[in-house]
Amino acid sequence: MTAPVSGLSIAAGAMRGAERRMEVVANNLANVSTDGFKAERTFAHLLDSVQGTPVISARADIRQGDLRETGAPLDLAFKGEGFAVVSTPRGERWVRGGSLTIDPANRLTLGGAPLLGERGPITLPAIYQQLTIQPDGTVLADGTAMGRLRVERAATAATALEREPQGTFVPSADRAAVAPDARALRQGSLESSNAEPVSTMVEMLGIQRHHAILEKAIRVLDETRGTAASQLGKPV
Repeated sequence: MTAPVSGLSIAAGAMRGAERRMEVVANNLANVSTDGFKAERTFAHLLDSVQGTPVISARADIRQGDLRETGAPLDLAFKGEGFAVVSTPRGERWVRGGSLTIDPANRLTLGGAPLLGERGPITLPAIYQQLTIQPDGTVLADGTAMGRLRVERAATAATALEREPQGTFVPSADRAAVAPDARALRQGSLESSNAEPVSTMVEMLGIQRHHAILEKAIRVLDETRGTAASQLGKPV
């Protein structure tokens, strides 16, 4: 049998939901200047059968951020859908480009993790003059192809991606390769965060107001219960 739900428990559950929304929005606001950052959006789903309140969850918003030209040959951005694939100690992960580096083994890396091509990590010659990354992901060193980057996406547009604290994404279970002629990689550019500072700040202020209203409601309910407890049973 389900326990009765009180006004206090409903308000407390709603306050926890507001706090969760605030955590997500605050993280978005903190990363409005982080290249390649994908904001998270909160949503409510299914009533909590114990507390009687909606459960707040978050999912990554993978919409395109603005592209900014840098001219640096190791900067890489994606236009449109798709993720590059890197090899990490946690397994393969998806990334949306960024500032590449070259490790001691002459492999192209992003965030310290080797970028994977169709035949494994992309390894460059020990000596070369010019590095070119073509729109389809082909990597050239002085005009010689070193491999072509793997570019993948979720096969279903509605698939929710799990974002990690490192900014990487866990590949979708229904992952699919993006065809070379459908790719649009941009060498010498970076993708800006898709978190909008103004709208994010407005959302934060709205959550703060909502939280304050819930706090007031809990105080009123608590005072009402105290009054009832002290007055009930007194002789009239």
